[in-house]
Amino acid sequence: MNNKQVLIILRVVFVLIIFSIITIIIYPFWRWNKVPEKFIEAVIIDKTVPYDDYREHKGLIWLLNHNKIDNIKTKKPFSYEKDYYGFYPEDKNNFETVEYEKGVNTPKMIYLADTYGVYYDDYSTEELKGERSQIIYGGFKQEELDEVKNSLRDGNLIIGEFNTMASPTNDEEREQIEEIFGVNWKGWIGRYYNDMTNGIEIPNWIIENYENQYKLKWNFNGPGFIFISKEDKVVVLEKDKHIGKKNLTLEFNDEYKNEFGIDDRIPYYYWFEILEPEKNAEVLANYTLDVNDEGKKILNDIGINITFPAVIRNNKYIYKSYYFAGDFADNNKVSGISKIYGIKSIKRLFSLDVKGDTEAFYWKCYVPMMDKILLDLFDESEKIKPKELEVKKIEDFKVSAMVGKTEIQILKNGQWNDLLIKGVNMGIAKPGYFPGEAAITKEEYLRWFNYIGEMNANSIRIYTIHPPAFYEAFYEYNQKAKNPLYLFHGVWAEEENLLSTQNAFDESNTEKFQKAIKDTIDIINGNANIEKVTGHAGGIYKYDISQYVIGWIIGIEWDPEMVMNTNEKNQDKVNFNGEYIYSKDASPFEIWLAENMEFTLKYEYENYKWQRPMSFTNWVTTDLLEHPSEPSVEEDMVEVNPNHIYSTEKNYAGVFASYHIYPYYPDFLNYEEKYVNYIDKDGENSSYAGYINDLKKAHNMPILVAEFGVPASRGLTHENVNNLNQGFNSEKQQGESDSKLFKNIVEEGLAGGMVFSWQDEWFKRTWNTMDYDNPDRRPFWSNDQTNEQQFGLLSFDPGEKLLIGIDGKSEDWEKANIKAAYEDNTEPVEKFNDGYDDGRTIKNLYVTSDAKYVYLKINYKDFGGVIDWTKMNTLVLFNTKGNQGNTNIPLNTKLKTEEGSEFMLHLNGKDSSRILVDKYYDTFYYDYAEEFQFIAKDQSASVKDSGIFNPIRLATNKELFIPDQNKIIPFDDYETGKLLFGNGNPESKEYNSLSDFCYDEQNNTIEIRIPWALLNFKDPSTKEIMGDIWNGGIEGSEIVQGFNISVVTYKPDENSNAINGNEDINIADSLPKPEKDILKSQQTYFYTWENWELPITHERLKQSYYIMKEIYGKYN
Repeated sequence: MNNKQVLIILRVVFVLIIFSIITIIIYPFWRWNKVPEKFIEAVIIDKTVPYDDYREHKGLIWLLNHNKIDNIKTKKPFSYEKDYYGFYPEDKNNFETVEYEKGVNTPKMIYLADTYGVYYDDYSTEELKGERSQIIYGGFKQEELDEVKNSLRDGNLIIGEFNTMASPTNDEEREQIEEIFGVNWKGWIGRYYNDMTNGIEIPNWIIENYENQYKLKWNFNGPGFIFISKEDKVVVLEKDKHIGKKNLTLEFNDEYKNEFGIDDRIPYYYWFEILEPEKNAEVLANYTLDVNDEGKKILNDIGINITFPAVIRNNKYIYKSYYFAGDFADNNKVSGISKIYGIKSIKRLFSLDVKGDTEAFYWKCYVPMMDKILLDLFDESEKIKPKELEVKKIEDFKVSAMVGKTEIQILKNGQWNDLLIKGVNMGIAKPGYFPGEAAITKEEYLRWFNYIGEMNANSIRIYTIHPPAFYEAFYEYNQKAKNPLYLFHGVWAEEENLLSTQNAFDESNTEKFQKAIKDTIDIINGNANIEKVTGHAGGIYKYDISQYVIGWIIGIEWDPEMVMNTNEKNQDKVNFNGEYIYSKDASPFEIWLAENMEFTLKYEYENYKWQRPMSFTNWVTTDLLEHPSEPSVEEDMVEVNPNHIYSTEKNYAGVFASYHIYPYYPDFLNYEEKYVNYIDKDGENSSYAGYINDLKKAHNMPILVAEFGVPASRGLTHENVNNLNQGFNSEKQQGESDSKLFKNIVEEGLAGGMVFSWQDEWFKRTWNTMDYDNPDRRPFWSNDQTNEQQFGLLSFDPGEKLLIGIDGKSEDWEKANIKAAYEDNTEPVEKFNDGYDDGRTIKNLYVTSDAKYVYLKINYKDFGGVIDWTKMNTLVLFNTKGNQGNTNIPLNTKLKTEEGSEFMLHLNGKDSSRILVDKYYDTFYYDYAEEFQFIAKDQSASVKDSGIFNPIRLATNKELFIPDQNKIIPFDDYETGKLLFGNGNPESKEYNSLSDFCYDEQNNTIEIRIPWALLNFKDPSTKEIMGDIWNGGIEGSEIVQGFNISVVTYKPDENSNAINGNEDINIADSLPKPEKDILKSQQTYFYTWENWELPITHERLKQSYYIMKEIYGKYN
């Protein structure tokens, strides 16, 4: 090869090299340009833009632009400077703010980049000193939050990151943000600092707070972590002293590593926050702090684990949410390189871990994670379409349900089909809140709807307007549910005004009622902004659930005297004739109802072109039947007759009757012979079936039993001839009774029934306990003596989890770290040498409590494998007031207490144990002997320290006269202080919710739980007890600090009296030990507890839920 040829080859090689270099340089740009564009409507909210570097959202917009996801509004790439909502800096004295308002279209993505805001010194001062100054703009406001919430639907995405939860966002808005993302903020934020020396990185306000808090000078230097609470408490962890080499790292959990393609543990060096997930949220990735034992202890003391959530996903609604518990998108180094194909991979591979720098974290974690999230967004959003039910268009209006011959009907494949209503009533309250506070969250509603759907129910009834969360959750549930839940919506009539005017036609009544009707119609059609006023729900209602509402049930249980007076005052009213409703042979009150039914139908047609089945609330008290056995005049004085109200031809949907029917009330259900002797389809006596059989015969329209059920309460209020009682039912008995009632409803040919109620309602009262508690504090504790509080299929059990299960076991006491009340005891006061002295020896006592019960555990030395009640009885003495109770302990014990005891618990057998009350402190006797004179008086009852303890009783019926039988039924009561033996642990197969005590003979323990009301507590959350009833009456009360409690055992004779011993007192043992014959107060254990304002509870489905699930499942 000659020189010329070599030169040619070299030239070719040179050209190829140059071409290759140019190709390598140009290809990434060319390849990037070939990537097809996607368009998205995205809402980016960033309130923290004090300078024009836009760093809080720059990392996000760079990624959108690199991925060629453009702004659908401008048809251009997203702009750092323009395409966000929040703070726009101009110069030192001028700025602009732009708030998000939802437009016609729903955005596909909402990104909450930062809401911390801009502060005066940050914006107007060139040299920052880190002082806290006045806020210019920041925090989430309710109006913006409403717009965000109304934008979440139809498969879209919301992403939030630090700082969205912390200051300056208020608690009320924060709770709603937590609900959106399925997280709970624990009130702490933190940050890594490379140098904690004063004057370098640390803001002055952190240093000042630390020095004020600890009364020490700030003398930290070098790297470390600073944690700050929402109360501005400062906690410092130092490198080497507390922190190891790995600092803070983020790692995806194993099940999500493949999904996001991130296997590594990645260091993180910026702001973060402490969160915990809600029940159904997914923790995709966790932070881990590398700390030693000393650092771990510091964190444990403030409630922070060394591992805590970093990325949380919530996919239970019809939108998807991600929350990043850090400042992930904050990156000021990404501009200018977005149009290079492959740059992400290069950066991810070669970015180095530099302490204090978030660059590597951005490329190695944030970018690949967001790539996957955005890819899913475009895949999934095309698939999700709002579900629509079949509706029938008639002329210019829509109908999704109509009244058939015997049932409500819905459309299926173009045909009207009967729908047997298998429903549940849902109230508006939860523990810690009165109904008017409308405090139930969207997450709670949605979880409940899932439970209800799984129970084989097909409908829900509400009585009044709920908060927007109800309608949002209801809509979203039905978008995912295999079978929809339908809604019967009530309209509340202001009872107080009706009672005060005694005239439904009074202008104030009609005006308020029709406003409520209009508001409710606007709400279900997603077109309402209801002002929030005390005692009522309100807010912005934009979720249209109209297709799922299959009936109106307007009004309340009508007071019979008000109805009668309305009729008397308006005798000039003649039958009503409207476009949709007319009346015939109607009373004035029935005409008033017809007018408002007409108003409802007309308003919804004119404004929304909908029509749906129509009814009004009714109950047995105002039914159309005559009840000759009813002892109360009020319960049968007037009728409100649905048969007097008719549909016109224009009312295609029709009208139906709606009744609340319980088996124990009114009293005629127990005495009217044709009902008492009625045989139901199962061949059993059923006054309930007999009554509804009569009711059906009397109506010319379908009847829906809008309420039925019995409570699972310890307290009993009213008995039923077929044992379907108002109280003293176990959860199992509740389910069996409710199931029986529903079966009767179906078999007697009614349109279905709606069990009362979904959840327990702590705010409720009942007539035989309502005078013994504080009405202003009812929602803050659960009174198991009040049946009205315990109708739910869903229980709110106190505590974050089960505290004590009454099963005789000790493990739960040990797990809860409950300390013994006394020093361990091994020797009794006296031995009887009958082989059972160890069984009478009290080893120790344990006491605890929650928002429902006081719990006791008594440990004995050795039962020898069997509790022999003929050889051992136990007394537990409660001194709740001090210097009022009985000082002499009965049953021949010859024992005294120094300050007296108001209550005595007597354990003397499985079937005979009970708690008793000092005669002087007996509220039942005081009420029904002294006040109402229903029972005989006892002159000694007003004498203190009588030495007598009475059984604790509750009234169940006042004296009744049965007219058609000319018979008097005497005043009735029962002993509620009698204790039921059984397993009270809801996690046990042997669980009986009525159980009061249980024992484990092998482990020598007896466990007891006592409802607070049995100890005359009016409000345990504030330690309020019944006062001196003989001087202050039943309404009197006082605040205590706690109560003294002692335990005594003795050897009983056949009458449970103490057998004489060799000492001056006839006891076997006691805690504390007596001094001569006295239990000294100073030595007696004093039990106290922390007051509470908001009770902590956890939900539990009762046994009755599963029984109703079974019966509802049988009727498909």
